[in-house]
Amino acid sequence: MRSVRTLLVGTMLVALTTLAACGGGSGSSTEATASQGGGGASTGASSGGEPTEPAAATPTENPGGGGGGDVDSMVSALTPPNATQISRTDAGGGVIITWDSSDSVDSLKSFYEGKIPSTGMHVISTTNAGGYYSWVFAESDSSSHGGSVTLGPSSTGGSGTSVVLAFTTQ
Repeated sequence: MRSVRTLLVGTMLVALTTLAACGGGSGSSTEATASQGGGGASTGASSGGEPTEPAAATPTENPGGGGGGDVDSMVSALTPPNATQISRTDAGGGVIITWDSSDSVDSLKSFYEGKIPSTGMHVISTTNAGGYYSWVFAESDSSSHGGSVTLGPSSTGGSGTSVVLAFTTQ
């Protein structure tokens, strides 16, 4: 079993790559398709900039039990306020989701500092660099059930915040 600490570098690279990939757009909405083994789910941002809910997906159960519950309950708990989902990718018992929120970086920093522990997860590591914040969290130091949240200034050039959640139960 891999520990969350060994996944830190990969998760950070994915999160920062996703934030960078979301930039450079004209502010128009995008649609993402997520693959879940034999089936798929599609979600997209509304063209009016209104917050959207992810499409219903088959929950990925947490095989080890514990504080995090299934993937969908963690996504629900860690969805930023006033956010529009930009993309979602489900694979192998995990998920990576990108949102744009109209809330400020400081507001969302406070939100996640309180919200992550309320899910039963423990913050393993925090990073603050260049206006970006990241939290790596897990049920315990050696658990593979955990993930990361990374946030920073909006990649679309607006006054809001871009947020990336990576979470796995594997």
